[in-house]
Amino acid sequence: MFGVEPRRIARVPLAHTTIEEMAAFYIEQVRNEQPRGPYLLGGICAGGVIAYEMASQLVQTGEGVELVVLLDAARPRAAKKPWLTRIGRLMQSLADAPNSGLGPWKHAGLVVRKTSQKVFNAALWKIVDRGKRWAVQARFRLLRELLRRDLAWPKFVPALSAQEICRCAEARYVPKPLSISSVLLARPQTGDGDDTPYHEIYADEAFGWDTVARHLAVVDVEGGHSSMLQERFVDSLAAALMPYLQQKAASIHEPKKTA
Repeated sequence: MFGVEPRRIARVPLAHTTIEEMAAFYIEQVRNEQPRGPYLLGGICAGGVIAYEMASQLVQTGEGVELVVLLDAARPRAAKKPWLTRIGRLMQSLADAPNSGLGPWKHAGLVVRKTSQKVFNAALWKIVDRGKRWAVQARFRLLRELLRRDLAWPKFVPALSAQEICRCAEARYVPKPLSISSVLLARPQTGDGDDTPYHEIYADEAFGWDTVARHLAVVDVEGGHSSMLQERFVDSLAAALMPYLQQKAASIHEPKKTA
């Protein structure tokens, strides 16, 4: 088992602008360690999308891929839950919470105040986020042009993060149907802020993967979007993945029958 680092150049943490290019580069790195399949692939968030495309490219070349693990990764352009639905769930959770000795009217007022603040914060965030996304898209277009011309990133322009580059690349990626023996989606169940799990965000229980992955399995694990890989929660993830990894490892090492 080994991880793969992305291609980097000066002031550019991820020197590719499409998921297909990223996957092809990762495949080269994997083949330096393991020239032939079958392969077990996986990744978190955008890394899961890249792992899926790696599997697609490997299968197209005749290589075997036994398993792709998607760690809280969503298919690009998968439908998200309506914003008002998420606010409604917040109101319900507040209403169901213990009122700490408050009377019913005071408790109702507390729910309304907290919900109103949440709505205001969410609306403000959307306005700010729209401006940020416009700036990121402009710099991403610049990156594509610079890479095409083999030029360096200008020092006076703020650098893009690897996450921003991945998001822009994902927006242009259309995954192909994949018929390998197993694609496994791991869904963390708790977390907030940057650690909010995708099941709180996406409308589809499979985050859109069931439309392209023929043999998709889903497992729920403890933790949030990032914290599922950290102490306290990582044991839950390991326990959920181990049966699949052991099964695939056993099938890889099974002696081939001869006629």
